[in-house]
Amino acid sequence: MACVMLSAISCKKDDTATLPTASLSATSQTVSESAGTASITVTLPSTQSTDVTIKATLGGTAILNGDYQLSTDTTLTIAAGSTSATLTFEIFDDEVVESDKTIIVSFSSSHASLTNSTATITITDNDTDQSSSGLVSELTWDAGTLVDMDLYLANNVTISDNSVTDYNLLSGSTNNTGFESLLLSNDLDDGEYYVLVYYASGSREVTYTLTGNTVYEDTYNFTADEEGGAYFYGPFTKSGTAYSVGRAANSVLWNVKLVEPHWHKGKIAK
Repeated sequence: MACVMLSAISCKKDDTATLPTASLSATSQTVSESAGTASITVTLPSTQSTDVTIKATLGGTAILNGDYQLSTDTTLTIAAGSTSATLTFEIFDDEVVESDKTIIVSFSSSHASLTNSTATITITDNDTDQSSSGLVSELTWDAGTLVDMDLYLANNVTISDNSVTDYNLLSGSTNNTGFESLLLSNDLDDGEYYVLVYYASGSREVTYTLTGNTVYEDTYNFTADEEGGAYFYGPFTKSGTAYSVGRAANSVLWNVKLVEPHWHKGKIAK
């Protein structure tokens, strides 16, 4: 009987095993928008016999797939026999003038305890304000899966039944990733111009914000099936270094939202 009891005790699972302690390579770091990448490494003090998984949850003021994208999965796996895994971000270097932004990462795991569970990456802006050189239009959008949104400047725009039927492209901001900025230069001839937002590629509804100095601002959206379409904003009447919205001779600078922009369905050539 004593032998049987001893055997049962020796086979009992040890529920008091201590979890390994993981540490972060940096809990606070600052990188320029032009840095290209940023990373956080999670490290164990010694190898383990089984995989250790650690979940990363993203927050902060930086926009996922607008200011940055992930180069690795948010679930990190420190493989058995290894001691570390790295969460890597690609930082988008756009030309939009903006305040510093943060990526706040919260880590959690049922396989390890963490000496620190939160890390912050601050992205500093490296762009120059061009508003003294003309009308600057800047395009940003909401977080979500990666999309490609472009900005173009056009003139000789023809509108019929609230849809654009003809136009002449003058310039464009066509980054494959990141936000867009476009200058209607003071050096251009006086006349009427349009700024168009083009949904080049993506598979989701996108809510975007378009601003132009203090002349105009609008928040609008593309539905997923509007990929390949564009919204034309304007006309912006240029007279020297002054810009106004609309055709009326007494039009003034607006700092309120425009009326609904004009729709164009069809590919805009880059």
